[in-house]
Amino acid sequence: MKAIKQELKKVGSLSLFFFIGYGYIVVIMQLFLKEFAVDISVFAKVVVYALVSAKSVAIMDMTPWMNRFAKSPRYLQVLYRTSVYTLAVFVLSVIENLFHAYHETKALMPALKLFLETRNFYQFLGILLCVSTVFLIHNIFQELDQYLGKGNLSKFFFKLPKSIE
Repeated sequence: MKAIKQELKKVGSLSLFFFIGYGYIVVIMQLFLKEFAVDISVFAKVVVYALVSAKSVAIMDMTPWMNRFAKSPRYLQVLYRTSVYTLAVFVLSVIENLFHAYHETKALMPALKLFLETRNFYQFLGILLCVSTVFLIHNIFQELDQYLGKGNLSKFFFKLPKSIE
């Protein structure tokens, strides 16, 4: 029961972090695209992607190969984890887009052709860079929390400071 409670707490806090990060990306996109009258209403997608990202990160963090650079300078661990998470998002996004294209065409080669013709590569790359920045921030915070002692980073941000006398 304690392990389940701990897992729910971890996934919940990760979900909140990714929800805020992805929500920020959506708001920025809406501001940039406002003059072109493009409406982006993807609140449900942000919630789903935040939950999926949180659970994926929690699972990946438990694997031994994610700690490959644990004995190296912390920036290597941060960059390694960020690269792995970003690569996973890239691969899963391509698979998802190919799946949707396959669903429309019912054949693999026409699906690949449709995918390449209809998907905006620059928008895809921009979103991938924004998502990788969210992962980078998460990994920096995770390393800071580990360096300061588990839970001390959240105390630093959320606990009221002692009055200076």
